[in-house]
Amino acid sequence: MKEQAQRNRPQGDGASAAVSRFLNPASIALLGASEDQSKFGGRLLRMLLKHRYAGRVLPINPARGELFGLKACASLDQLEGAPDLVVFTVPADKVLEQIEQAGRLGTRAALVISAGFSDAGEQGLARERQLLEISARHGMRVMGPNCLGVVSAPHQLVLCSSPILEIDRIPSQPIGFVSQSGALMTTYFDRAWAMGGGFTHGFSVGNQADLELCDFVDFLIDDHATRVICTYIEGVKHATRFRNTARRAAAAGKPWLAVKAGRSSAGSAAAFSHTASVAGDHAVFEAVCREEGVTLLDDMGAMLLLANSMWRDTTRAVRKVAIVSPSGGGGALGADALADQGVALSSFADATRAALAPHYPKGQADNPVDLGARSTQDPKVVAEATLAAMDADDDTDVVLVTSSMCPQEWVDGLVEVSTRADAAATSKPVIYVFEAGVTSQGMRDKLAARGYAFSSSSLEAARAIAGWKRRSDWQPRRTPERPSQCGPLADMPRGTLDEARSKALLAQYGLPVNAGRLATSAEDAADAAAAMGFPVVMKIVSPDIVHKTEAGGVALNLRSADEAASAYARLIANARAYKADAHLEGVLVQAMAQGEVELLIGARSDPQFGPMVVFGAGGVLVELLADRVVASAPLAAQDVGAALDALPIGHLLNGYRGRTLDRDGVIDAIVRVSWLANDLRVADFELDINPLMVARERCIAVDARLQIR
Repeated sequence: MKEQAQRNRPQGDGASAAVSRFLNPASIALLGASEDQSKFGGRLLRMLLKHRYAGRVLPINPARGELFGLKACASLDQLEGAPDLVVFTVPADKVLEQIEQAGRLGTRAALVISAGFSDAGEQGLARERQLLEISARHGMRVMGPNCLGVVSAPHQLVLCSSPILEIDRIPSQPIGFVSQSGALMTTYFDRAWAMGGGFTHGFSVGNQADLELCDFVDFLIDDHATRVICTYIEGVKHATRFRNTARRAAAAGKPWLAVKAGRSSAGSAAAFSHTASVAGDHAVFEAVCREEGVTLLDDMGAMLLLANSMWRDTTRAVRKVAIVSPSGGGGALGADALADQGVALSSFADATRAALAPHYPKGQADNPVDLGARSTQDPKVVAEATLAAMDADDDTDVVLVTSSMCPQEWVDGLVEVSTRADAAATSKPVIYVFEAGVTSQGMRDKLAARGYAFSSSSLEAARAIAGWKRRSDWQPRRTPERPSQCGPLADMPRGTLDEARSKALLAQYGLPVNAGRLATSAEDAADAAAAMGFPVVMKIVSPDIVHKTEAGGVALNLRSADEAASAYARLIANARAYKADAHLEGVLVQAMAQGEVELLIGARSDPQFGPMVVFGAGGVLVELLADRVVASAPLAAQDVGAALDALPIGHLLNGYRGRTLDRDGVIDAIVRVSWLANDLRVADFELDINPLMVARERCIAVDARLQIR
């Protein structure tokens, strides 16, 4: 029922128009209206009136004839005509009857603050489905339920009960905010206002029974008053919709910033493959954001600082930073924080050093610039000269001022220069960090009054700048091309494939694999090894043993038939000791492949986003090293190469100590795996190639495991 109703709902531009219904109503009926400030309906009604909403307010309360001087009605059916918007703060068991009444009146929008729906178990979920069915039948769009409402500064519309709204005026900056947590929405509204920032519109989306996060992002993309979009995300409802909305934002040139909860999801210990444990849900979401141009950050404060720093020029590229600090230590810590986030300091040009030289002793005008060591004492003169030099420096994109304890007039000069009326149009952005407490409050207040954001943490500022750099570096993905002799196959296998069958399928997709022979006795193993040529490697074959090395199920560098026979007995004994009930099919005997680098190439199906590929450092330490990339399948060779180059292990592939490795072969293998993953998109699958052994002239898959459910 709910799914059918959602299929009948408009998306994209239609959904954007639907969101507008909640911001431009000529009349609002409030069910559960009250003067009691201990109730949602009481606080919400007072806030709506306090912030001078211009339309008609229609309180609904069966026990009162008047509220805050407004006439109150006992029920919706006593109203003269249909209200444009109905807001529900009544208990959940009262909502269905009332939303039916609103639908019969002709109301087109319902904001359901009330909880007790899918947030409250099976009974609540059934109630939510009924809510959606009723609203869909009447052509009514629903925001919520279980949300904290809407705050819109341009429309002077406050449909929210939070105590942060006790202020007289809602500050605004051209930034929109969509949050799957009402408490976090209001928390960061409050913090934004305190740091000189603000928002155009804030939407708490609640259970997203009907309108969901992407509907509101689509609205913000179309909204002329909004230049930057912030989101707090707990889960994505529709993967394709998320990608399409991200592409709309990129095409419109509107930065979409996001923080997502759930980075530390557990449960990988029982994974079939290494791939599933290193390419978990958050890694997949991170990959999708990277591909579609959504700037994902780990910290809400960093997202807020970035949004409020970039809205004046959303096209500006930021990659390198100049630090100005009244403390050498503060500058050093700022540089360390940036380095930890992968952001480099700018290298000043000779002209920049020459411009700074009259105002700083020798050695103090490098990056970071030590403001405390300046030779020019007038703070405004040195501020003007310092920021002008940074502005003219071609290698500097943004200035980070990290202010520790110092006379405030030192920093005040920088603030005065960087926030002048003409500065925003001509100067590079300046981001301020005040590590001190009350002593720096005057500077914070001055920046906030002028609408310039600041932080109290160098780490937060570094995270924000790193996000800006990632956005600046973003490039759309290339169109992938299927290599020759790379599927698709008419008949894919199913089930758990052992190493031999997994490699056979890989070979059909053109991947290089080392052949092997299954031995079921010590004599078989000796014969196979002699026929193959020494040295050989032997591995236990069992569908019940994932990590063969941990089970003592691998023997390397065997150089005689006797060694092979002994190894067979040892491997079988080790496997039985490791897992007594494991089904043992025998031992695989292979020519031993030599290489200088071990890589992992894997793939799996993500329940939401489809086939994904993972590649990076492999071998026995694969789960301990974070040297890998997750990406959607299929992949273009150029994108694989760029991703490899960004990995530390990629530098080895490009050559070291005069030795080059088979980088092209690695790229080709990853591309071919990505097409295999694409061809398995309708299945639930996991693939592990670990390791892909990389030598100077070739690479080869020496172990593989595939499960196709």
